[in-house]
Amino acid sequence: MRMSEPLPRAKRRSNPPRRRPRPMLSPQMLRFGAMAGAAAILLGAAGWAVASGWAGARLDAIGGGLVEIAADSGLRVRNVLVEGRAETRAADILEALQAERGAPLLAIDVAAAKGRLERLPWVKSATVERRLPDTLRVQVEERKAFALWQHGKRLTVIDRDGTVIVKDNLSRFADRPLLVGEGAEKRAAEIVDLLAADPQLRQNVEAAVLVSGRRWNLRLKGGIEVRLPEQGMERAWAELARMVREEGLLTRAVTMVDLRQTDKAIVRLTPEAAKEPEEPGEST
Repeated sequence: MRMSEPLPRAKRRSNPPRRRPRPMLSPQMLRFGAMAGAAAILLGAAGWAVASGWAGARLDAIGGGLVEIAADSGLRVRNVLVEGRAETRAADILEALQAERGAPLLAIDVAAAKGRLERLPWVKSATVERRLPDTLRVQVEERKAFALWQHGKRLTVIDRDGTVIVKDNLSRFADRPLLVGEGAEKRAAEIVDLLAADPQLRQNVEAAVLVSGRRWNLRLKGGIEVRLPEQGMERAWAELARMVREEGLLTRAVTMVDLRQTDKAIVRLTPEAAKEPEEPGEST
């Protein structure tokens, strides 16, 4: 029996050599991406620092590096938006901000700028905000010229709280009530509100004088002095209005009306009129 010859071995199919996959990003692209990512992180950090207030409190501690890098990324002052300004000069606001065009936005100390703004005569309160990437937003609440206050020979404009606003160029405020005397500025609201209750009679009041820091005298046109009580000024003001309208007080030869007593008004006549027979209801 013939032994069969061994079958020849199957030839192995040779595979081509494997190639390493090419990277999807070239080294140049990787470097660019790293720089872009770093810039994004920097801007994000700067935005968080501005919004949270962290920047202002920490800039001195970390130095100016972050500020300068952020400025090079575009965070520089290009615009200043101001809202609420009527009397305050724009130049004074810019000076108080201490923010020149092109200055690093993160270098602006908004708390210090707010304090400087609120020291301006007309500014009652202020807010200063950074608006990325290049804007400072300023909002001011200005004081209102409420009355004129004469203390000695000095004349000033005050607001409702009695704060002195300006001391010069007061002619345009001539229509404001004139208050006279030490401490009158602190009680401005009570007397001005009283006069405003009767606008027609208010036009005949030239000044309100605080006496001994306790009560008011009114000086009317024609030289009439009206003495108001410490308590019950509203009643006395209403009685004065009645005397003006019903008895023609302003057309009579009167120098003083005392309304401090609740049950009667005391009227003092001029020396010439006092020599004539008194009219009913008058006393000296």
